[in-house]
Amino acid sequence: MTNRFKNKVVLITGAGQGIGLATAKRMASEGATIIAGILDDAQADAVKAYEAIKLDVRHEESWIAAMDSLMMSHGGLDVLINNAGISPQATAEETTPEFWDEVMAINLRGSFLGCQKAIPVMRNRGGGAIVNIASINGIRGNRRLVAYAATKGAIVSMTMSLALDHSQDNIRVNCVCPATIDTAMPRGMVAEAPDPALLQRQMIEKHPIGRIGQPEEVASTIAFLASEDASFMTGLAIPVDGGRSIR
Repeated sequence: MTNRFKNKVVLITGAGQGIGLATAKRMASEGATIIAGILDDAQADAVKAYEAIKLDVRHEESWIAAMDSLMMSHGGLDVLINNAGISPQATAEETTPEFWDEVMAINLRGSFLGCQKAIPVMRNRGGGAIVNIASINGIRGNRRLVAYAATKGAIVSMTMSLALDHSQDNIRVNCVCPATIDTAMPRGMVAEAPDPALLQRQMIEKHPIGRIGQPEEVASTIAFLASEDASFMTGLAIPVDGGRSIR
C-alpha cells in the first residue's frame, strides 16, 4: 500500500459496518487518520482501531459538534466520506409520509449537512475532497425502493452542483454508485423475502460480472476518488456495479 493519505484527516459516516468500515480500513492502511462516525455505542467495537465520534447525520447540531471536535483535535478536515444511509423497501403506495421523511433525513439531509459543514473547514485548510455514497438506484430504477432511489438520485445531482460551486475552493466532490454489495442491507432484504434463494439469485443475475460486490471493492474506488490520483476528477458519479449499468 502507498501513503496517499499520510497526514490527512478523514471523516467517514456510517463507519461501523459495510462499505464505511471497509473504507476506514483501506484509507487507514494508506496513512489516513480516520475519524469514524458512528450512531451509538453498539458500533464502537467495530471501529476501536480509530478515533470514533457519535454522529447522527440527521441533525445539524450533531454535525456542528463533530466539526468543532475535529478542529480542536486535528486542526481541520481533509476528506469527508458521506456513507451513512438506510434502504428500506416500499412502493409509492406503501410509503407513508413518516417513512419518506425518515429516508430523506438520513440519506439526503445527512449527506447535505455533511457537505455544508465540511466545506468551510476544508476551505480554511486549502481544499479537500468529498465522496458521497449514492447508489446504482440513483441512475437506474429498481422495484420497491421509491424513497431510497429518490435520495440517491438527489445525491448524484447534489454532487454535481457542489463540484461546480466549490471547484475554486480546491474542493473536489464526487460520488460512487454501488450496485448490490455484500453488506447488511441486501442481506436483510434476502432474509425478509418470501423466497430468499430466489431473491439472492435475482440479485446476482442483475450483474453481468456474475456476482455481487464486496465492500472492499467499493472502498478502493472511494479511496481513489479521495486521493490526489483523482486530482482532475470532480462532479462525477462513478458506478461500482459489476456491469449492471450497461444493461
